[in-house]
Amino acid sequence: MIMGRTDFNPEWYGAQAKVLTSNEDQMVVDYGCNGRGIVKSYKLFDGIQLCFLDFETDESMKAQKFNPDIIQVTHCQTGRYECEFTNHTVAYLPKGYFSIAATAYLPASFSFPLGKYYGVSLVIDRQALSEETRRIMQTIPINLDKIGATLGLETRWYVSDTPPQLQHLFLELYTAVEAETTGYFKIKALELLYHMEQLTQISGCDSKYFDKKQIQATKVIREYLISHLDEKVSLEQLAKEVHLNLSVFHLIFSHIYGDTPYAYLKKYKMNLAAQWLSENKMKIGDIALELGYSNASKFAKAFQSVYGILPKDYRKNS
Repeated sequence: MIMGRTDFNPEWYGAQAKVLTSNEDQMVVDYGCNGRGIVKSYKLFDGIQLCFLDFETDESMKAQKFNPDIIQVTHCQTGRYECEFTNHTVAYLPKGYFSIAATAYLPASFSFPLGKYYGVSLVIDRQALSEETRRIMQTIPINLDKIGATLGLETRWYVSDTPPQLQHLFLELYTAVEAETTGYFKIKALELLYHMEQLTQISGCDSKYFDKKQIQATKVIREYLISHLDEKVSLEQLAKEVHLNLSVFHLIFSHIYGDTPYAYLKKYKMNLAAQWLSENKMKIGDIALELGYSNASKFAKAFQSVYGILPKDYRKNS
């Protein structure tokens, strides 16, 4: 998910992408993926760009070409961001977390395991920084070399839960889309970089990297689970069939989807139930059976635990 120029270049976005709107300060690009993939980028300074990313897709996308000296700050507001690196390991950026990456730890491909993502990325192309931009940063001061060295960006992808002083900054960025001018985003970008200097390696999380084959095996189990909702299945048996230790499967599943398998499956079932209840085509008892519940009472209890309302009342209100 690398954006480094405001001038549209298919090498950065992919040949399938197209510009929706463009002016001197900002550009909106349709990424051209299955579903929705909209990137709104603001050119703040020479070499510094702010990008808002709004995706709703199950597609896995290859990252495009990027310059050899990039620093990228990314915050996940909604969904979950999956990064596959050039060594075929995979790591995740959960909702409410932010990451800082140098070129060595920018993804080779990316996807969104929850089918959606909304976030923001501040991209600094150090080779494209003008003398004027460098002077502005020096007066604050902002030292990119210090940030990289302190956070160990040459050896890892820095990921952290967002601390309070940064939470308000990211919130202000999201709130300002469509409401503020580029000048506002320039101020906020410099403020964000200033706070980056206050971070330490200790403040970050130890990112867990998983082998791509283990990720794929876990996703195979997930696909089986959601296509056999009316069956009782053994996770141990399914893990064994794809050559995964059960505890490893649980660990990887929670990193991909942000929940335990059973909690994820329950939410998946109830979201599907809510859709069917709104369509008003199936009896509640039939919905219960389709989702693997032996009777409507057990289903109603599960539905209420997720939605806070009984299925019959949800249908009335739909």
